[in-house]
Amino acid sequence: MFKAVIGLQFGDEGKGKFVDLLAQRYKHIARFNGGTNAGHTVSFNGKRTVFSQIPATVIDGKHLYVCQGALICMEKMIEELAFLREYCPNSKVFIDPRCHITLPIHIELNKASEAYKGKNKIGSVGVGVGACFEDKTNRTGIRLIDTMDEKRLKEKLEILWHLRQKQISKVFNSELWLDFEQEYCRLLEQGKELKSYFAYTNEIIGELISDKVNILLESSQATFLDNSFGTYPYTVAYQTLIQNCFPSIGIPANKISILGVMKCYMIRVGNGPFPTELFDEKANYIRVKGNEFGSVSKRPRRCGWLDLVLIEHSIKLNGVNEIAITNVDALAGVETVQVCTSYKLNNRPVCTNEALLYLDDVTLEYQSFKGWPELAEHYDNVEQLPNELIEYLCFIQSRVNVDISHISYGPDRSQTIEVRTKLLKCNFSQVEEMLV
Repeated sequence: MFKAVIGLQFGDEGKGKFVDLLAQRYKHIARFNGGTNAGHTVSFNGKRTVFSQIPATVIDGKHLYVCQGALICMEKMIEELAFLREYCPNSKVFIDPRCHITLPIHIELNKASEAYKGKNKIGSVGVGVGACFEDKTNRTGIRLIDTMDEKRLKEKLEILWHLRQKQISKVFNSELWLDFEQEYCRLLEQGKELKSYFAYTNEIIGELISDKVNILLESSQATFLDNSFGTYPYTVAYQTLIQNCFPSIGIPANKISILGVMKCYMIRVGNGPFPTELFDEKANYIRVKGNEFGSVSKRPRRCGWLDLVLIEHSIKLNGVNEIAITNVDALAGVETVQVCTSYKLNNRPVCTNEALLYLDDVTLEYQSFKGWPELAEHYDNVEQLPNELIEYLCFIQSRVNVDISHISYGPDRSQTIEVRTKLLKCNFSQVEEMLV
């Protein structure tokens, strides 16, 4: 059976930590979407590393799959493979040769497009993922397998180069400084470095399924960056809902257990609607305590109160079975914590599907909670947490009607409580007494 880790917000929820945590129980871990626009952070032995290509774990002896739905930045992939050889020498990596490659020309196009849009820019992290997906859907993309054939690679790269160079200069009034021959030779050399990792991952994973082997799936980005059901156009260029794992891997639909990861507040990187965003000193307090700076872009993240309207919708869209809540330590010390519980549009209640079309215009209703004190370095169980935090978590669970299975109170793998008690089995009538 599949176990999947999915982000329930706008990304950066802490998925990397939970892939690494759950990897203790799984030998086979697959990444099936996204590219270097997504950095999944893992903390281990006092060190911190960010994975954007290989499944995020530093546990040795795993079989790690990069499926054809993922995009490859060859320099970054080679860098992560070198890291893995040093820290996880017994792990094996399988990369599907049908993966498309993000090229420097995609990055230049990305930058030129954002500059041209001015104040209407999306807020892209600028690593070329959107442009690469455009080439993939336009059937002009370069795949890893193309680097194995000098003649075919040159022919395909010439077509892509001609189209993109003209677009950069004629449409966006910018200039391309890259050298074609240099980029062509680089692709050939890097392809040779990656060739030994090539494997048709759909066949391997299909056989594992037939043998009833459990597989952990790592998704990139998050629900509300989905280009169909997210805050379009402020989304990524592909679909991020977990059910898209099946065509992205290349297997039929199978039974899947889904762990939805969410922070106990909201964050967002780049532009786009953010109803619960804070603009006062609380935003900076959360940003600093939660280390809310992009793992890829390094930009300060926008911070706000938890939006349970979006969380409930995300759970339904993905079919989430359980929840992991992260960064509860970042709100410690805040006197009053608020949670958005409903939207109105033009003074009338509105369903979330409609609200997402007009998210800049909704008005919000909040519930307030007493904040909790600073947390300890380590907890053995939920009962040891401050009562105010337990009450806050009870309210969340009662609203979304999905069990909280994990509580993260720090970056390290060990700073996680696996909920095994019935302490969080609260009903809504009990929770009403907890409100400020």
